[in-house]
Amino acid sequence: MYNKNLTVTGTGDSLFLQEFPAEYEAALKSVAGFIGQCDIKMTNLETNFSDFEYFAGAYSGGTWLNTRRSCLGDLLKYGFNCFGTANNHCFDYSFAGLTSTIDTLEAAGLAHCGTGRSFDEAVAPAVLERNGVSCAVFAVDASFENASKAGKGTAKLKARPGVNYLRHDTVYQVDEAQMAALRQIAARTRINYNREKLINTGFLTPDPEGFFFLGDQKYTTEKTVPSTSCHPGDKARLVEAVKKAKAQYDYVFMMVHCHDNDNVREENPPEYLKEFCHACIDAGVSAVFGGGCHRLRPVEIYRNSPVFYSLGDFIYQGLRIEHLPADFMEKYGIDINSSAEAALWARSRGDKVGLHCNKLNYQTVLPKLEFENGRMTGFSLLPLQLNFERKDRMNGLPEIAVGREAQEICDLLNSLSGSYGVKLELSGGCFRLSGK
Repeated sequence: MYNKNLTVTGTGDSLFLQEFPAEYEAALKSVAGFIGQCDIKMTNLETNFSDFEYFAGAYSGGTWLNTRRSCLGDLLKYGFNCFGTANNHCFDYSFAGLTSTIDTLEAAGLAHCGTGRSFDEAVAPAVLERNGVSCAVFAVDASFENASKAGKGTAKLKARPGVNYLRHDTVYQVDEAQMAALRQIAARTRINYNREKLINTGFLTPDPEGFFFLGDQKYTTEKTVPSTSCHPGDKARLVEAVKKAKAQYDYVFMMVHCHDNDNVREENPPEYLKEFCHACIDAGVSAVFGGGCHRLRPVEIYRNSPVFYSLGDFIYQGLRIEHLPADFMEKYGIDINSSAEAALWARSRGDKVGLHCNKLNYQTVLPKLEFENGRMTGFSLLPLQLNFERKDRMNGLPEIAVGREAQEICDLLNSLSGSYGVKLELSGGCFRLSGK
């Protein structure tokens, strides 16, 4: 029997905006050396590729991100061979920016997934073959704006470019007294007037029985209703795509971009994300690689398949943005012709707040997963630190973490993953499952 062996790695967000400085070369080679041990090497590309010839979109994923096409070669030095593009920044430069990114990746002969020129392209997996083993890789965004959704074509209308998406429902649980108070607030403020008008004129469907809406927020007194849950149609569509791919290819992997949490702690995944990840593995996915919230989240081993609820940032060059549109400047009350550097300074309130101010956004791990005949047989994590203390062009670039830094990341992951039954130990420079 032929052994279908495969080694896989995946990263969190590659928020990659500028070419690397010369002094990063040695550290890059060390990281690339680890990645190079794997057959499938995927990353979440959290930027767009263009040379600023397109207009910025009317909204962004928080900051308008774009990278000049000539910089792609630096990112490729890590050895990635699959790029997930399903994230909240894929529409920062509207339709043209999205398709320009796809065109740039395809011109370089790179596999990609998660966005497309049509709905069918956006939901399709990237397909790779290594050593006679075939793989399908999906990417989905749970933190999208409606305008970025890929749309199906009809007999009369063209399909719409966009992102592969996962919607979810949020319900707030209250007791009877709190529900009565909400109804009084609604009656006094008339906050639901326009909602009721839209229902009565057919533009909204009637509210489901057992739930009350205060504006767009949904409340219930039912204790068994989950706080968040996947949109049934999206979940069914994505699970069916996984099953179809599993019947055709040896392995299937899922990349998922999610900013949401459980409203208790940033590191805690929402219920709907756990629901989705488990459903993917039940359908045949061998590992889920999460990202989006810029921080590490728990690791879970579900049915012998790893779920990385978030791998945080692999690259974070959020301070290296080249240009920002007038919308950004106006939001922070500065001249629209200000530099991006000045705009970011204004947003950070003089370098006092922002993602770049928290070390947790600069710590991550690189998984190395080994599979034999569809079953995971090897699991290790290389700790990385992104030069949090550096305030030059090295800031945000990954290096292998050693010593106290490595142990700090190990302790962090253990504190997050303990309730999921995962315990890690530092051995030989990598984290491994305790007792394995």
